[in-house]
Amino acid sequence: MSRSRATRVIRASVAASIATFVALFSHVAAGGAMPSWLGIAVPWVLSLAVCTVLVGRALSLPRLGVAVVLSQLLFHLLFVLGADSGAPAGTVATGHVHGLPVLDLSTGATPVAADLSMWFAHLAAAVLTVAALYRGERLVIRLGVLARELLAWVRRRILSGVVRLPAVAERPGIVCTPAAPLRSAPVVSLVRRRGPPLSFVV
Repeated sequence: MSRSRATRVIRASVAASIATFVALFSHVAAGGAMPSWLGIAVPWVLSLAVCTVLVGRALSLPRLGVAVVLSQLLFHLLFVLGADSGAPAGTVATGHVHGLPVLDLSTGATPVAADLSMWFAHLAAAVLTVAALYRGERLVIRLGVLARELLAWVRRRILSGVVRLPAVAERPGIVCTPAAPLRSAPVVSLVRRRGPPLSFVV
């Protein structure tokens, strides 16, 4: 896998994961049923495919916005996949209508459509997702540039320190000259005949 393709896949994976989390939170907060793992995995895989196609190699706010909006549509339609459909006693399901609660016959309550609140929640999730991804990726890019500049500065400082290292002056070596040979002491000649001075000789 080339570097550009790997970057594209990583960007799409991050976008799909954040979009899934924010959409799931907004979906449950707006009153939707908590989906099963299958109901989370299928929208995430589809969102990953959409983001991989639309995100592109370079950061683009319009492409990112389209990818997130399409992902939110997938989440809105597929989060009910595999959700717990069991209803308590005394309730009758009125058919599958997203955001529409079951009819409780014991209290005589009528189903109230929550589509507007659900769509507003998904719209808010889309805006938050786009802002988080766009700002977050720009921050990561800036941090990467800063890290590269810092590394280059450290390298320059190390190399300049090595080049400017003062050379150690060589000390003059001790020259050993051979010592002059000691002259032998004068040999005192032996006087075989020795006596008093002639003036004292009678």
